[in-house]
Amino acid sequence: MKYTGATTQLSLVFATILLTTGIRRLLYNYLLRIPPVTDDVAYDHLLSTSLIAFSAGLVSIFLVNLAGIRAIFVFYVLTNILSAASAVTTYTLGKSAFHKIAMYITTIGYDLDRAATLVVVLAYPGERWKARVLAIFLLIEYFAITLGDIIALVDPGSAQSRFRGAIAFLCLSCLALVPALAIAPSENVVRSDGVYLVSPKTTVLTELRQTAKMFTNKYMLLLLPYMFSYPLLFGSAEVNFPNVTAIILYDGGKMFIVFMSQMLDVQWAGRRTRSYVGMATLVVFFVVSISITAALRIIDYDLTGLDVSWPRPQIEAFVMGAVMNQRYAMLMTSYFFAGAASSFIELFGYWVMGTLTNDFKSTARFVGTYHSAMALGGLLGYQLTNNTEHAAYTTNIPMYVAIALTIVSFVCLYFILRRISETNDWTLERISNRGSDTQPTSQASMETITVISDVKYEHHKETTA
Repeated sequence: MKYTGATTQLSLVFATILLTTGIRRLLYNYLLRIPPVTDDVAYDHLLSTSLIAFSAGLVSIFLVNLAGIRAIFVFYVLTNILSAASAVTTYTLGKSAFHKIAMYITTIGYDLDRAATLVVVLAYPGERWKARVLAIFLLIEYFAITLGDIIALVDPGSAQSRFRGAIAFLCLSCLALVPALAIAPSENVVRSDGVYLVSPKTTVLTELRQTAKMFTNKYMLLLLPYMFSYPLLFGSAEVNFPNVTAIILYDGGKMFIVFMSQMLDVQWAGRRTRSYVGMATLVVFFVVSISITAALRIIDYDLTGLDVSWPRPQIEAFVMGAVMNQRYAMLMTSYFFAGAASSFIELFGYWVMGTLTNDFKSTARFVGTYHSAMALGGLLGYQLTNNTEHAAYTTNIPMYVAIALTIVSFVCLYFILRRISETNDWTLERISNRGSDTQPTSQASMETITVISDVKYEHHKETTA
């Protein structure tokens, strides 16, 4: 494999994510949910994290293009090292102040890194591999979260074992600097089909101008409701996990993106047809998930013994206990379909972006906007129901609004799917690159690379032998 080849570069990104996000997600609950101090040092304030994610998404619209992906990955690794060091400090000194500060910084690094990772995953693979490569990277996080939750709930361990885990976390985080520093600039990368990435130099003024122009693109405007609506629904529903089984089923449902990625990438039909089938599958899972969730919330449960004067957490725990005792199978099924629907929506949304353009910088603008819209939706959904009694167990107006908006977003998305073709050729410019020193494959010979109108290249179409 060539160093500048897409496969090599994706492998380096994969190794970096595995040693940072993967390990941190795996050990986070285990190390920090049960600290050897009196106060809870876990950073789980949804308002703060959502605001940081939203802000980082906005910044990533410009920063991925201006600073480059290697700088962002290295920055994230350094913030991850800081997080690991703060965990070690917490166990060594018994003080959590350093950890709380470190987690704010790490959250910024993580959200910037996630945007950069998604840009790479969408821009580097050929059209026939985008969904599958995207699924692989999403599964790293899904698997790590699932295993981490199970470890924390089943075997919390002793303070000494968690301290050793923090040391291992720190060592692995330091090791992640090696692949992060080896990541090549995007303009040097050659895709597997022999096409160089389109990644011209840019300036702050250019990024501001092109980002503003992007929001006049009707396809971007049609994507915005889709980006925003499901996180709004998830936040307003206030999903709680009562036991390990619920977590396993929820995260297990997310593993079905492997099925979705195969459906979208394997050439069993034209790309537009595959997109229609993918959307139909998504809608089915969404409808089933919402139907079960709504049914659970309108059922009258036997709440004998409930005292309304109890604190809210105690009341919610009592109600959840009643739901589990009286509708356990239905409740567990809802977690599976909720996990599958949420992962399908995320994968499908990013895959559709991958059908819009192969231009690296335009992809960064799309991904940054998507990331911000998702964070904003989750933030508003949570805040609108934060003070609502029993929001996690009853229907509420924000939840109804979010369901309606999600349905509208599917209609908007349909108008984008109608424009999908076998190659990314619906934007204003159509090009293929003749500068490759790699022999074109049958896929490369038919593939057209697109850019946004501010970048113009000579159009050249190669033919197969």
